[in-house]
Amino acid sequence: MLGNTKHLKKNLGQPGFSIVELLVVTAISGLLIASAITVMMFFYGDVLRSNIQSRLAVESQNILRAFVEELRVSSGIKDSNSISDPNSPVGGWLTSNENLILIISTPVLDSNNDFVIDPLTGSPYQNEIIYFADGNRLYRRYLGNPSADGNIIKTTCPIAMATSSCPADAIMSENFNTMNFIFYDRDDIQTLVLADAKSIKLHVKMLRRSFGKDIEFENNIRITLRNTVL
Repeated sequence: MLGNTKHLKKNLGQPGFSIVELLVVTAISGLLIASAITVMMFFYGDVLRSNIQSRLAVESQNILRAFVEELRVSSGIKDSNSISDPNSPVGGWLTSNENLILIISTPVLDSNNDFVIDPLTGSPYQNEIIYFADGNRLYRRYLGNPSADGNIIKTTCPIAMATSSCPADAIMSENFNTMNFIFYDRDDIQTLVLADAKSIKLHVKMLRRSFGKDIEFENNIRITLRNTVL
């Protein structure tokens, strides 16, 4: 029993960590852990921003592709809509509308993919495609010509008002910021007169906020117009 007591006293007398030393070690460990977390968050944020930029690049390409495909088969670009739209801004869709992006006139097709001809003019009836923005969303609205029998295009409506007879407007993007157009005449000189435009350069800017920062991506394309601008 006496031997055990001596052994215990010997162990208690061995050197160890003081409270001050433990506090210092804990503080240093905390700093190292915090630094490691900061570095990891930096790299995570960088990877996340790169992924977002990649998605914005794909979205911008899809938007431009949609414009190009529709412009190539269109009858032209318009200053205002001629087909009635009960859900348009006051005064209709005009190029002066703050959120209007583009109005495209395109020939009416039937279920056989044939033109529907207006007997009064001998030319195809026209539908209209309206691209407009609301906040960060870019929408596409169709205005189907009501005079064209067999028209495969139905007029679309705002999502909250959509019905079976008036489908919802298509959402092209939820990360849209702005789109600009530059028109060129037959001599490749910039023009503000739509009737003189023979080609158009489309420039789109995408925007998404992440980790308190704005992530942007810009893309552009130029296309020759097949028909005269209306």
